[in-house]
Amino acid sequence: MTRLGDFMRYDKDQPGVAVDPERQLELRRLANLFLVSSLTLVLFLLRAFSLALHVTFIPAPVSVVWGFVLLVGWAATCVFAVYVTFKAARWGWLVLCAIPFTSVPGAVAYAWMRRQEIEAEVLGEGSRAQQRRGGRDARR
Repeated sequence: MTRLGDFMRYDKDQPGVAVDPERQLELRRLANLFLVSSLTLVLFLLRAFSLALHVTFIPAPVSVVWGFVLLVGWAATCVFAVYVTFKAARWGWLVLCAIPFTSVPGAVAYAWMRRQEIEAEVLGEGSRAQQRRGGRDARR
């Protein structure tokens, strides 16, 4: 039986997949890029829905701060996405992330898909197919 605090435990005894330091840095950059760009995308979508639905109960100072955070997130995403894609030498993604209107959704998509590519390279394709079927103990 699992207890309430079990999700806070770390599996230090279980061996993980060994990843070289260069790949670790790339994974860290991808995680940071995904975090910044996905939060910016959520803020943008909430702003678009609030404008489309004519929401009027949001106070003006909150709206101004919301816009400022959205602008800073967009700028940070644009600059960091260009840096990450340049370091990874992904030129098509670099162009997509350098265009202002596509930088945020492009950064989210790049970070997600590149992490999946690295996972497939490290774990191998067999384990990904096994995960899609339901894992080791899946009934057929």
